[in-house]
Amino acid sequence: MGKLIKPSEYAKQSGISRQAVYAKIKKGALKSKKVDGQIFIELDNSVEIQPRNKAVLQTDQTVSKDLIAAKDETIKVLKETIDDLKETNKLIVGTLKSEVDLLKEAFGEMQQLYRTQIEHLKVKEPVRIEHKSPIEENNFIEIKELAKKLGLDKSERKKFKKAAIAMQKNGDFRFVEVENELFALKDADYSDYLEALRV
Repeated sequence: MGKLIKPSEYAKQSGISRQAVYAKIKKGALKSKKVDGQIFIELDNSVEIQPRNKAVLQTDQTVSKDLIAAKDETIKVLKETIDDLKETNKLIVGTLKSEVDLLKEAFGEMQQLYRTQIEHLKVKEPVRIEHKSPIEENNFIEIKELAKKLGLDKSERKKFKKAAIAMQKNGDFRFVEVENELFALKDADYSDYLEALRV
């Protein structure tokens, strides 16, 4: 029969954790035996517990410390990054607020300008513009009235009207046609015209 050793003692001598010892027992890598309700590891007398090499243990501890230090450094960098992001976020929010305020101000100014322009465009009272016809403005009279004024008889009036139409078409400024009616300048000199009629 082999010797019996407590799992805690085996863990201490081999340099591994008790959980690792119980895991080995469960897997069947270590023989175990219950005595008075307590678990013992059963070892052959020829088997000696091989403690883990101290250098390996120290290396493991160093690696663990390095891992913890790296983790702490990562946490520190992440915290700094979060602080930087918070600061950047504050700056962005401040800038956006300023931009929004500027846009509101510009919109208000534009609205005021448009209101002013609209007020100027509104006509309080319609302006009445009276146009005088060229006949009234330039003292033109009807051909028949001019013929009477010049003392022409009935036959001369007909000739006068035909001649006036021809002269107006040739660009004589003394005659103008308005809405198919011929008018003559009231105070113009028609002596040349009268001489031509009587020839």
